[in-house]
Amino acid sequence: MPYPDGWFGLATSREVGRGAVVTRRLMGDDVVLYRTRGGRLRAVRPFCPHLGAHLGHGGAVRGENLVCPFHHFEFAPDGACVATGYGSSPPPKARLGALHVREVDDLIYVWRHAQGQPPSWEIEPWPLDAAYPTPYGKRHLLRDHPQDVVENIVDFGHLTPIHGTVGEVLSEPQFEAERLRTSFRILPAGRDAAAWVSAAAPELTVRVQGLGIVYTSVEVPKIGCHIRTVLTATPVSPTHVEVYVSGTMWFDRLGRGRAAGALTSALSRPLAWVGSFDFGKDFPVWAHKTYLERPRLAKGDGPIMNYRRWARQFYSEPLDPACQAGRPDDDLGVPRQA
Repeated sequence: MPYPDGWFGLATSREVGRGAVVTRRLMGDDVVLYRTRGGRLRAVRPFCPHLGAHLGHGGAVRGENLVCPFHHFEFAPDGACVATGYGSSPPPKARLGALHVREVDDLIYVWRHAQGQPPSWEIEPWPLDAAYPTPYGKRHLLRDHPQDVVENIVDFGHLTPIHGTVGEVLSEPQFEAERLRTSFRILPAGRDAAAWVSAAAPELTVRVQGLGIVYTSVEVPKIGCHIRTVLTATPVSPTHVEVYVSGTMWFDRLGRGRAAGALTSALSRPLAWVGSFDFGKDFPVWAHKTYLERPRLAKGDGPIMNYRRWARQFYSEPLDPACQAGRPDDDLGVPRQA
């Protein structure tokens, strides 16, 4: 399958603090993220236009500029070369290849498009109530594709064989523009650990944006528990995707004091472990399956073809092979600050 267009998560806000330079993989290419001393976030192509040094390996932030490790050429937040290591005038055409970047809900996203088109939609935030502790996250490198990862949401038929549960649909999947929304209740289908957890009948509301962002709200009325998770699915190569899952939780009985916050924060780690364990049950299947354009579906599979028709909007024909993962934009795509 080709690379999809859209927003894809590369890092958390904490991973790219002031003065930090971080390299992440996206669609077969490196992307360099950095934050100026003044707090401005930027995403750029990795190679210096002077002599090709990799800015993510030895590059540094000096004030508001990114400094190349090779000859100490400096680049301003708008991408222009403003100084050389020799003190001579910078080459007028030396500019960094900048990518559109957004910071939403403490996660950093970069826009990629096969034809280099600018963003056609924006990420809707899902801010947490102040009572929730800082989410705890974990990354997984999988042999899969973002479309397959998100397809799991509407593949109701796999819940019993893989997870030992049954999904009771509360709201049929709604496909609107670049967004998908559905809700369902998880019920036990056996006597294993998953059945024990699902006996509490958690209710899930899932919001998908593009093929790379999934927000999930989990309500467990029986015990007054509220869970919020964010999943990002980022293609790093034609065969692999990096999935980042973060979660946080709150119990009504704990109130909103400092001690309650500390306890729920401590519970977020085992929550992440349980979620990763259950999520990981899909991994062996994904690692060896293939994508079928015309699957032979049966009653009980869920609206898989409706989902795939919706997903088609995120693919565009590349102008040439070099554009497969998107081309750099002249505009950084973030508001400029004085």
